[in-house]
Amino acid sequence: MAQVLTTIHHEIIRVLRENSASYVNPVTSDIIGNALNVTPSYIREQMTPLQKMDMVGVRRGPGGGYFLAGKQALKL
Repeated sequence: MAQVLTTIHHEIIRVLRENSASYVNPVTSDIIGNALNVTPSYIREQMTPLQKMDMVGVRRGPGGGYFLAGKQALKL
C-alpha cells in the first residue's frame, strides 16, 4: 500500500527547504519542531515514513539531522 503524505509531512518538507537542508547542512528535529510548534520526538516519529519513501535522508551523529533526499520531495 502506498504511503500518503499528511499535512505535517508537507510542513516538514517546507521547513527543510526553507533551511536549505542538505547532507552538508542537515536540520535537526529541534529546529523543525520549533518551526512547527511540536516536539522534536514527534518530528522524529513523522520522519520515518518520509525516510521509507526516500524523500528525506538522515545524517547521524554530532552535527547530524535531516535533509531532502529524493526528487519527489523537491517536486512537492
